[in-house]
Amino acid sequence: MALSPIMLTAWAVAEIKSLEIDGYRDTSTADFDRVTCRTSDDRIVSISSPLTAHAADLQNAEHRVGQLLGAGVRERLPFGVPHTLAAGSHDKRRIVVTEETSGTPLSSLKDGRAAIPSLASAIAAIHNLPTSIVTRNVIPVTTSLDSLRDAAGIFDRAHQTAKVPSPLLDRWDAAIEDAGLWQFTPTITHGHLDFDAILMDGQTVAGVINWAGARVADPADDLFRVFARFSADVAVEFMTIYSAERPTNDIRLAHRSRFASELEVARWLIHGADSNDDGIIADAVAMLNALLAAVTDNPATDLGAPPKSPTTLMFDEYRTTESAQRDEPTTEPL
Repeated sequence: MALSPIMLTAWAVAEIKSLEIDGYRDTSTADFDRVTCRTSDDRIVSISSPLTAHAADLQNAEHRVGQLLGAGVRERLPFGVPHTLAAGSHDKRRIVVTEETSGTPLSSLKDGRAAIPSLASAIAAIHNLPTSIVTRNVIPVTTSLDSLRDAAGIFDRAHQTAKVPSPLLDRWDAAIEDAGLWQFTPTITHGHLDFDAILMDGQTVAGVINWAGARVADPADDLFRVFARFSADVAVEFMTIYSAERPTNDIRLAHRSRFASELEVARWLIHGADSNDDGIIADAVAMLNALLAAVTDNPATDLGAPPKSPTTLMFDEYRTTESAQRDEPTTEPL
């Protein structure tokens, strides 16, 4: 049975005695029955109930983070975040009431560089949150070794396509084998921090949404899109501000963030190969060639690892002989 906007708002008002709704609009999708409301004290509240298993999983993940981002945690952040006001069920349908945040997506701004100071401070604030607030099973917790294994897996899968230029393979292999690159302490991360999730008020970050992927992980997971979108000099500006806001002994964070941005192109190539989509493969190959041109003889894009000697790549069914000999690391890099 569908839950109408009136049914959803009635449930929320009954559940939250202080909630007074001045107006609403139906924002339902194929995955959710949902209504978005404006309250008498000028807040925006959404009331949603999932219609599919995938939507239920997404709502559960965001609800867990919504509980994590309690008032004490939100006070540490210089921007708004969605957070759970109430959760329950009606006729065996799960309902979650969320206070939303508003703004203009950073992805829609023509001049994203003007947002760099606020963006750097905002992401630093997320990474400054103490991991002690994370209780067992609230969000996933990963280690530096997990990050290394993930990078090595992407490298090997991209290698198997025989579409990656040899100099890039050498560059990436050197980064994976550079033990110093993987010596870091995981932090609380957003996890899916694309520029649609960052909401702006002018040049200031006003909110961050879409927290379903939050985890304790490599802070580079949140930074690599800055390195992918902006030039090397803008990335330096970003890291200068970020480092001032978040002093850390993670001296290789910028290198790891750049490496992660490059592996995103490899992921796109793998997606094309897995789906047998020649258009995606061609697009990924063009991006890899552009990447190679951008990093060749360019110290500003260095990954900090000693360059490997060029190799002649002889592909068998899976990988080169050299790559086959480089098994998964057996020791924790920390």
